[in-house]
Amino acid sequence: MFVLALSSCKREQMFHFTSHDTLYFNVYDTLEEYTFHTNNGIDSLRFKEKQIRETYNEWYFNNLETSIFNASFCCEGVFKHNGLKYSFCYCLSKVADNQDPVFSIYAGARSAISITDRRNYDRGFYNDTIIIDESNSDIIQLDEQPCEFKSLKWHKYKGLVEYELSDGTIYKDSIN
Repeated sequence: MFVLALSSCKREQMFHFTSHDTLYFNVYDTLEEYTFHTNNGIDSLRFKEKQIRETYNEWYFNNLETSIFNASFCCEGVFKHNGLKYSFCYCLSKVADNQDPVFSIYAGARSAISITDRRNYDRGFYNDTIIIDESNSDIIQLDEQPCEFKSLKWHKYKGLVEYELSDGTIYKDSIN
């Protein structure tokens, strides 16, 4: 008779997002419109909704050291450039209790899912400034758009600090 024993270890931390992780959640408020003074006028960003999905289940790891839970954060909004609106969303997914949550961003047609490339992410932790460009993201062309994000930089605690659009518009935060 063969008996297969699968064990699970209970973790003491009940909540998946730590207090450090929640700093990422508060980068932008849903009640404000943020303006960006560019070389080509003024752009704006307004977030409509923040969603946190936290199961509040205890941390468990199976015998393969795979975490079993489902915790995520998503902030959805609208980026305005030259009178046109582009969807803008950033998300965080907690995949390990001792690492930063995995960052994803959707800026217009630019989509960067689970950014974990070496220049931004090392051993489970992000640099303060995360670079998103053609090397770690794709253009998802759902509808023809007159302008696209060529690249952008996201600061973990400040949000959008730099971007370049395909029409030559450039924004750089003076404190970056």
